[in-house]
Amino acid sequence: MSGETLPLRLPLLRFGTREGEATALYRELRKPLVRYLRCLGLSSDEAQDVVQDAFVSLQRHLAAGGSQENIRSWLYRVAHNQARNRQTSYDRRFSAPLGEVDRMSDEATPERVVLEKERFRRLGEAIQLLSERERECLLLRGGGLRYREIGEVLGIPISTVGDTVERAIKKLAEQCNV
Repeated sequence: MSGETLPLRLPLLRFGTREGEATALYRELRKPLVRYLRCLGLSSDEAQDVVQDAFVSLQRHLAAGGSQENIRSWLYRVAHNQARNRQTSYDRRFSAPLGEVDRMSDEATPERVVLEKERFRRLGEAIQLLSERERECLLLRGGGLRYREIGEVLGIPISTVGDTVERAIKKLAEQCNV
């Protein structure tokens, strides 16, 4: 895995003045950000609020002449910090977000549905056994961020990110008998 970043599909030079660019960026990153925040334990409404606040912060940042390098990791970092602030202020801990996963096929047999639910339950339990850092790194990587971007979001070296993701995957494989 390389630490390179994927460029966004739009130029951000005039982000503060061109509404279409802001909208395109929001459409591209909203769902992955909400998914990440939900995995951190925020409710759907809280995650939506944090994403909107992060984009408002981005608008202010760019209007003030802030850096336009790696906007994606900048947004994830801001959203991550805001989520942590909410969790601290509400004195909350991680919940089991995977318990809500109910994406079974309409054509699935009842047996298959039960097996799939059991598999998701075991995966959710295994994820909860990971350390907080392992869980964060794995969720960000699953969200499409590169190691360098994850390091920027969490404030840790790239080599630590790689080791942490690898360790998390090994733990999940052992817990889920894969």
